[in-house]
Amino acid sequence: MSALYPAPSPTAVAWLATLRTALASLADQVPLVPPIDIDTVAHQLESESPEAAELGDGLIATLDEFEPIIGGLTVAFAMWPSTILIALGRGEEIGELDPVVAAVSRVETAEIRPLTSSGTVTIGKDGRSTTLIAATTVAAPVGPVRVRWPDRDDVWLCAVPAAADPVRTARAALERILPHVGVSRAYLRTAPGDRPAALHAALLTIDPTADPDLVMARLEGWRAALEQLHRGAVAVYWEQA
Repeated sequence: MSALYPAPSPTAVAWLATLRTALASLADQVPLVPPIDIDTVAHQLESESPEAAELGDGLIATLDEFEPIIGGLTVAFAMWPSTILIALGRGEEIGELDPVVAAVSRVETAEIRPLTSSGTVTIGKDGRSTTLIAATTVAAPVGPVRVRWPDRDDVWLCAVPAAADPVRTARAALERILPHVGVSRAYLRTAPGDRPAALHAALLTIDPTADPDLVMARLEGWRAALEQLHRGAVAVYWEQA
């Protein structure tokens, strides 16, 4: 490589090797679909992944070689190809987008595009409907943040990177969710031997100005969304201190 195009870092090289191994292993497990636009996917990857941005021709060669598999994965998982490839290169598992998220997964919404799995619950109070989305992402953690949605007025997203242990993923999400719903201080713990794996949240301090019914409604909504996200692998319990 020249000084203008330096050799990729070990991190980028490892990312590409992991991606190639994952794609090769999936060769006989994806449907045949029309070709994808390699240049567009490469541009998306280079703008969204620091690893891919270092690879230059090596990235293009890999996309060309595995184009049918990438296209099949894109259709099978209803995700952006760049999101799938970033996750596979990092050794992360691709989960499942719940129907609400999958229905708009191709809409140009910055917060939705990098999601790799999700659980969604809609709660109602005083005639108002609120949709809560707990998700994993290949981008930075976000939320809970209100996001625009094509057919819903009040949608909130909390997304965190997927950890190897789903309990860690759920914990990272709860640490962001609890202050947002009015729990200013809490203690999170796991209990060895719980099946399914359980995350216990001791609610220590709740905002005295908050409506307690609304706090519990939001907590229950987020609990259901998190448990959907992990497909029954994690249970969340509230405990009063």
